[in-house]
Amino acid sequence: MDFGFILLLSLIIILFGTFGSHLLEPETFPSLFDGFWWTMTTLTTVGYGDYFPVSVEGRMLGIFLFIFGIGIIGVLISKTVDSITTFQKFKREGKLVYTYEDHYIYINWSKKTERAIEEILAHVPDAEIVLIDMLSITPIEHEQVHFIQGDPSDENVLLKANIFEAKRVAIFSDSKIEDPSLVDGKTLLIASAVEGLSKTHQREVHTIVEVSEDRHIPKFQHIAVEDFILSNDSVSLLMAKATLHPGTTNLFRQLLSKRYGNNIHEFKVQENWKTIKQASEELLEKGAILLAVNDNMDFSDAMNRELHPKDTLYVVCHDRVYEQLNQ
Repeated sequence: MDFGFILLLSLIIILFGTFGSHLLEPETFPSLFDGFWWTMTTLTTVGYGDYFPVSVEGRMLGIFLFIFGIGIIGVLISKTVDSITTFQKFKREGKLVYTYEDHYIYINWSKKTERAIEEILAHVPDAEIVLIDMLSITPIEHEQVHFIQGDPSDENVLLKANIFEAKRVAIFSDSKIEDPSLVDGKTLLIASAVEGLSKTHQREVHTIVEVSEDRHIPKFQHIAVEDFILSNDSVSLLMAKATLHPGTTNLFRQLLSKRYGNNIHEFKVQENWKTIKQASEELLEKGAILLAVNDNMDFSDAMNRELHPKDTLYVVCHDRVYEQLNQ
């Protein structure tokens, strides 16, 4: 039987027992709540014995609840437990549609994806993350990580992740493929699917893509990708820096991870900041170091270069300083 029908029938029986007991024996059940209490203890077979009917009519009502009510409530409880179990099963298998907003979508599972999720949750404890992969069951158990099972190049799968309401979509390289060209080819296919949805529905989607080789980046020129992350490039550069300047990796670790030292924060240009020099000096006085303006780290002409309202300033400072600056 349908769950809705069982629920409706259960409510009717509960109301029938509640009002019937109170009307038939107002002295035994002086209030509707007393009638409701007796009805529920009877239907759930608890039977405390603190209330019980004494008239023939009241006992006939009790017999009715014994014969029909207990069975219906039993079915309702069974259906409810089955629904909860099915929901948890579907959630683990990634068969549920995500309906919330302002989440992050991560595509393709790997150790890098796991580390990125941990870092996001460390930086934004209340962040919601949707993971899309073709695995048969979720690879990570976390109440803020929601799994969508399916081919990420399938537009229907992307829509199940509520892609248009996501803050960012990060496409990781498939670690199960060894050939760099095939890896980036699959990434390109997924990015094209995201771009196709964006153009079809005229909705902007902010996309970050990991590529195996920088020579493949031009292949993405027809796709609106905000950032490209080279798979092995950062590791090679950090290794070279550590070789030439021992100890510098500690600095990079602080910049890359919230869990170590100070962090990189974004700031909008304040009205009284006319030049980069003025902004840098004022930030430094408050304990923050200006790192870049937009994607430009060249401050050779900072004295005269003007700032614009749409510019984004990237600074390095402690979280406490960041909070003070935003007050």
